[in-house]
Amino acid sequence: MKLLKGSFLLKVLALFSAIVSYIFIHNEMYNIRTTGADPSYKLLKLTAKSLPLKVRLGTEPPDGYQIIEEQVVSRPSHVIVIGPEALLEEAGSAETALIDVSESTKTVTKRIPLESVAGTHLTGVPYTVEVVVPIRKTEAEALPPAASA
Repeated sequence: MKLLKGSFLLKVLALFSAIVSYIFIHNEMYNIRTTGADPSYKLLKLTAKSLPLKVRLGTEPPDGYQIIEEQVVSRPSHVIVIGPEALLEEAGSAETALIDVSESTKTVTKRIPLESVAGTHLTGVPYTVEVVVPIRKTEAEALPPAASA
């Protein structure tokens, strides 16, 4: 307690360090305002981004069946992701976990968790989406064999 009441030198040093800290912080704030945000601060800034959902198929259906690629859909088709701006500014899509259709001979509807967003794997309670994968017989299998002459 005696240290705080007495020493004039300690009080002067404390005042000097407070003034130096103020000037440093003031200059940093001024530089950010005049030159734009420093890229190193992007990791700290949270942002939200709507990303399309990419359905990942891990397997093919059995022989004689095919996936109708252009009709594969997910519900919802977009997800809103909140995260560090530096990670999300380059993000093009969110991805589902791999879907196994190796045993399926008809349209598959499954609830699948999201696996990654912007190349970052998600942890915690999985966010699931409904995915519809239409499967049909291939043309060669669908036609009856030609009668021999």
